[in-house]
Amino acid sequence: MRKFVQAVRRAIPSPAEYPEHRLFCLDLLRGIDMFLLVALHGILVAVGKLFDFPSWWSYHLSHPAWVGFSFWDMIMPLFIFMCGAAIPLAIGRRLDEGASRAAVWRHVLLRVLMLWFFGMLVQGRLATLDAMKISPYNNTLQTIAAGYLIAVVVLHLKSRAVRIVAPCVLALAYTLLLHFCGDYSETGNYANVFEMKVLRLLVPAGSSAFAIHNYTWFLTTLMFGAMTLCGMLATDVLRADWTPFKRAAVLFAYGGGLLALGFAVEPWVPCIKHIFTLSFTAQAMGYCVIALAVLYVLTDILRLRRGTGVLLLYGQFALTAYMVSHFFRPAVKGIVDPVTQGIPHLLGKEHAAWMPLVTSVATALVLTAVLAVKRRLSTKES
Repeated sequence: MRKFVQAVRRAIPSPAEYPEHRLFCLDLLRGIDMFLLVALHGILVAVGKLFDFPSWWSYHLSHPAWVGFSFWDMIMPLFIFMCGAAIPLAIGRRLDEGASRAAVWRHVLLRVLMLWFFGMLVQGRLATLDAMKISPYNNTLQTIAAGYLIAVVVLHLKSRAVRIVAPCVLALAYTLLLHFCGDYSETGNYANVFEMKVLRLLVPAGSSAFAIHNYTWFLTTLMFGAMTLCGMLATDVLRADWTPFKRAAVLFAYGGGLLALGFAVEPWVPCIKHIFTLSFTAQAMGYCVIALAVLYVLTDILRLRRGTGVLLLYGQFALTAYMVSHFFRPAVKGIVDPVTQGIPHLLGKEHAAWMPLVTSVATALVLTAVLAVKRRLSTKES
């Protein structure tokens, strides 16, 4: 056991050995987002219940029923934003290495299909092989795939003006459709009306796909594309031929402008994450950009990187962490439950209330160990 723990510790990335050509803040912010989702969330919820924290604690660790903005609402937008932030680096590297456009597009389309397939496995119930249960589009991985495809198309246009205008056009088109073709109620909003029309074309009548769509996806792809492009623009700023502090200042101004837009339109456009209204999306993107700017100053300019190894691990293997924590959750539970079943006897029956916290911590440790093993194997292969 001790040797295994030592091997896991050695497999965790060392911030001191991070490649100089990479932007540390990008991997770190992606890692923070994934760590919050799959490892820390259960711990925070359990702590809140155990110590009877105020209601605002549980509010910000869940999604509002309809109108509102909680801390937990940031998780999905940040995923989409970070996907866009990685695109100029990933696609640009392939082009710099001499890959043809055909090869790049093969890679892009295969990645889109892979993300779509995994999304259907995780939340689309593809593994049931039951046409009455399978949903074609209702998962974060699929929004990332859709936004990724839109952003790569814009990237290949090679016009900075187009990169700036494209997210504005997509967001404006979506906002006008929502505002003038329906209302902002749960069933009367146009994104939901459009969703139901598309689903009636794609799935059998009576399919459970209709019941599980408390979010909208098909028409909202316009906003997913805009969010991905927001991330791409942030990376353009970080790669600009400016001094590091000027890049940080532009990022802060960019994020502040998005926040101002989001708050300015909120009296007319309610803040609703379920349909990604303009007020919600602009605020979410503003917070994403400002978070990236803060990390850029701290980790890439001031080089304050100690203690971030585990977060880097989650950032570098984000897809693995997501799949293990969602699709392979029963397997993780099968490891955690036998190991922790004796804890109530150790603490005494009156301490059984601690079990959700113990289970959440154990789950986080198992996930971290799986990612460390994955990194260890990847390093050996390379």
